Amino acid sequence: MTGPSSGGVGPGDDPDTSPPTGAVPAVQSRIARRRRAQRPVEGRTAAVVTAVVVLVGVGLLSLVFPPPSPAPPPPTADGVQVAPADAHLSSLYCTSGAGVDAGAGATGVVVLANTTPDAVHGVMTTFAASGPAAVQRDLTVPPHGTADVIPATGLPVGATASTFSFAGGGVTGTMVVGGPTGWGTAPCASAVSPQWDFSGGSTSNGSLDLSLYNPTAAPAVVDASFLTTGGAVLEPQAYQGITIGAHQLVVAALAAYVQGQTDVTTLVQAASGSVVATELDRISTPNGGGLALVSGTPSEATTWRFAQTTAVQGGNVTLAVGNPGASPVSADVTVGLSGATVTPRVLDVPAHAVATLAVSAVAGWPLGSPYSITVSANSPIVVGRSVTAPPVAAAPQAGVTQGTTGLATSWLVVGPGSPGNPLVAKAAIRSLAVADPGSAPVSVTVVPLGGGRPIAMARIGAGGLVVFGSAAVGGLRPLVVEATGSVVVEADDGPAGAPGTVSSSGFPLSP
Repeated sequence: MTGPSSGGVGPGDDPDTSPPTGAVPAVQSRIARRRRAQRPVEGRTAAVVTAVVVLVGVGLLSLVFPPPSPAPPPPTADGVQVAPADAHLSSLYCTSGAGVDAGAGATGVVVLANTTPDAVHGVMTTFAASGPAAVQRDLTVPPHGTADVIPATGLPVGATASTFSFAGGGVTGTMVVGGPTGWGTAPCASAVSPQWDFSGGSTSNGSLDLSLYNPTAAPAVVDASFLTTGGAVLEPQAYQGITIGAHQLVVAALAAYVQGQTDVTTLVQAASGSVVATELDRISTPNGGGLALVSGTPSEATTWRFAQTTAVQGGNVTLAVGNPGASPVSADVTVGLSGATVTPRVLDVPAHAVATLAVSAVAGWPLGSPYSITVSANSPIVVGRSVTAPPVAAAPQAGVTQGTTGLATSWLVVGPGSPGNPLVAKAAIRSLAVADPGSAPVSVTVVPLGGGRPIAMARIGAGGLVVFGSAAVGGLRPLVVEATGSVVVEADDGPAGAPGTVSSSGFPLSP
């Protein structure tokens, strides 16, 4: 596969919407359009209210005959939001890229978790990138429980994308993808968006694929641009004006045009319509590799966090900070470590470029001990973290994680599979970190989803963190983290070669 067209061109595609050959717009115009697309549009509020009224009118019929155009809430924070338990309808959008290029030979499963005390019924509609065929399946997620489904069942070999529609709220989706080179997880999106950003992928040591899924009834036209550490902004003609028909998935193999880049920030902007985007990074190392699945973030932010980072002897941990803006950015990188103070670092990021910081090589920063990281800038940025394990470590030996932009007092943490039925043998939560980025101490309690006796409790000092080990939080049961103040969480999953190789930041829950 050499470009976006390898995902297939369906009946909804309109080739006339692509720009003429050789007519590559200037970088400034692309960046400017990204900014314009975020501005309020007159009359939008009235249109949204009308759409909500129509959705309520169709009611549960949409579960039997899915609505032609989903109308999810606007994306917030990282594009992951758990619908309130009393919601009449809710949707999730999941795509893993398994089965194509970076995911060749890989399979994917979606783990659904129900935070409510009642069973939630829904429908999964799955589309294949290789053609217009679709499969629809009824689903039930038990109260305070999980269910897993393999979306690709019944479809041709290749990448798939799924829309989950539920008669109620409180349900989350976690994608798990596994293959010969490793495995990874990422949350399903709870909303479509005209914009998605990624940072930390690479085309120099493996394959990097971008999946674009349009779950709506209207075609979308998408541009993808790429920031690099050398300061070059890459806008390959093949990735400009990509037309994605209604209910269509397109997978773009980025290494064909974004060649030999060690750290890439990907900027996806829809000129019309809205989509869902993920990246799948197949990473090669001298003694193994990894398979990293990353969900996009629907907007840049000035503050990004990682609740748990552990640099180990012989391994490597690197932050990639992308700056989509037209002016240089100064980013402060600070460390949270209970009972100790660590000197922060300042990272200068040129305009339209990526800058990296090898945190595992910073003198005076902990080696072998977990700490939290906060990256703050004076302008919006995109931050990812890549981890490479020591050569003698177990597989997978590499992974990429997007930072989180949200804080919450309550978090849902879902393991990489349903209890008793993991996609990856012996996959489980190995540790759970809770970081307090505030200026006052907080108390934290971890309980199984559905309640019961706390399985872990701690008090965290201002700016500190606590890491609960596998003896307390290990396994595949969903967990709820409750705190007396705003915190950030990160679950570290195994088996893996090093902490952070396979990790997830959880789902913020409404108060």
